[in-house]
Order: sequence, then C-alpha cells, then structure tokens
Amino acid sequence: MFASIMSVDPPVNKHHEKVKREAETWIIKTLKLKEEEARKIPKMDLAYVASIWVPDADEEGLRMVVDWLYWIFFFDDQFDEGHLKDDPKGAKEEISATLSIMTSNQAFIAVDEYPLRHVFQSTWTRFQTRTSPALQKRWVKSLTEYCDGLLGQVTAVHDTRELNTDEYMTYRRLSIGAFPCHELVEYAHGFEIPQVVADNDSVKVCRTISTDLVWLQNDVLSYRKDLIQGVKHNIIHVLRNQNLSEQQAIDEIGEMLDERYREWYRALAEMPIWGEKVDRDVLKYIWGCQAVALGNLHWSYKTGRYLGAEGEQIRTTRIMTIPNL
Repeated sequence: MFASIMSVDPPVNKHHEKVKREAETWIIKTLKLKEEEARKIPKMDLAYVASIWVPDADEEGLRMVVDWLYWIFFFDDQFDEGHLKDDPKGAKEEISATLSIMTSNQAFIAVDEYPLRHVFQSTWTRFQTRTSPALQKRWVKSLTEYCDGLLGQVTAVHDTRELNTDEYMTYRRLSIGAFPCHELVEYAHGFEIPQVVADNDSVKVCRTISTDLVWLQNDVLSYRKDLIQGVKHNIIHVLRNQNLSEQQAIDEIGEMLDERYREWYRALAEMPIWGEKVDRDVLKYIWGCQAVALGNLHWSYKTGRYLGAEGEQIRTTRIMTIPNL
C-alpha cells in the first residue's frame, strides 16, 4: 500500500496539535457526546488526517476541514452501522434535509435542534466565506454525489442483493466521501482551479485515482472489523463471492492498486499546459489529490480505528490475522 505515489513521507500541518484540541472540545460539546463516546474522540485524531491533506493551511482553514471530518464521520456512521443502514426511506429523508442546508433559503439550524446538521451548516458557512460561487458549486456537486453513493449502499443492504465488482465500485467511489475532500484542499490552501481544468480528463483521472486509493485502502484495513460486525459492503467480500479466497482477494486488490499507480503517471503525462499561474495551482491540486490518499493511509495505521494497537506491526510485516468466524 505504501508503494509508488504512496511511498512519500507526507508533511503534517504545524497547527495540528492546537487545532486538534480545540476541534475535539467543540465536537464533544456540540454533539453532546456521552462519556464513552467522548473518550474515543482524541484517539480518532481526525486532525491528523486533515493536517496531511492541507499541510500549508492556516489555523482557520485546517480547523474547518477537521470539523467537516467530524461531521462526515458521524453522518456516515448512520448509514454504515447505524439506524439508517438498511432504511432507504429514512436515508433519503436525512440526505435531503442535509443537502438542503446548502440552498440559499436555508434558515439557521440551532445546535439544540439538530446538532449534526448544525455542524454541517457551520462548515458550509465557513466554506462560503473563502471561496467563489464556482468552487461552492463544485463542492455541492461532490457532496451530492457522495450522498447518492450512500443511498446506493443503503439500497443494496436493504435489498440483500449481492453486487458484482463493477456495481460495487460505482457506488463505493461515491460513498467513501473522498471527492468533496479535493475541494476542501482548494478552500484551505486558498487557491481555485478554473472550471476548464476541473473538466479536463487528466485531472478527472487523478481525482478518481485518489478516491479509488482511499476506498481500496479502507476496505482492506477495515476488513477484519467489518467481518466481526457482519458488514458486507467491502470489496473483499465482493471478490470472495466470485470464489476467491481472502488471500486471492487481497492479491487482486494489490493489482488494482498497482494499475491505479500506472494510470496516475499516464494522466500526468497527458496533462495539458495552461501557463505559469494556472499550472502552479494545478500542481497544488494534483498534490492535494495525492495527499488525500496519503492522509487516509497513514491515519488508518496510526489511530487504531481498524487495527487497534497492531498498526505498526501490520505495516512492517504486511500480515493481518483474520478471525475464523
């Protein structure tokens, strides 16, 4: 997993520790987390992944990204393991209410009324203060597609329908929630790529590869946890349904990762030249796409969410013991 473009030792934002403490205090208070849940927040250290995504951001920019990460963590959990995981109707209602926050006529949401929606509205308001309408439009599109992916996941679970690889990849690319992170990189670092760049095929490929790396990493490293909890939306489960063993499935994923590394370099080779100013921002954007995958990978081994205290050992030995269930 740490090969090719993932072999880089990523820089970490200098404001990490300060923002971490402030964001943790705020989210615990805002969501009124119970003691057991509150104790988990510092260990999650979502500020760490954000600090890799936007290493050069100021405190304000980094803080918004961290707060957004807490929002998506708790929002996503409702559809992953929570009360909406097999409830398409309820999921659609929650998504509709959330997306409506980004419309111009949305009223202020009090923290006591809908705490999680209040968090999202706060991040959206802060995003608007430092971005153009064009970037806001792109972020809304990415967030809408993310929610479409969640609905696809919930529907598949509800229908108890086994998906083939292509079907799974289609919704997983969206439901992992990585596409909106690319606009967050622009927001926090204070630059914006023109629409002609965002629409370019090579840029789109880099964006998709960044997203694929995130969900492939996530599915491998969360597999043991998913197996114990009976969660089936995992590429390893999909591949095993095609008569592959667990090791064969992992080997197949290794091939998928290698192919995406090759695609990345092909996309860079075919990237147009737009001129000094635009090219400078394009390089920042492409690095941001790479950093999103790097941050997810390093965070997954560091925080213990998926691997407990074995993260460093598993990274070194490349061996993860799977329970025999």
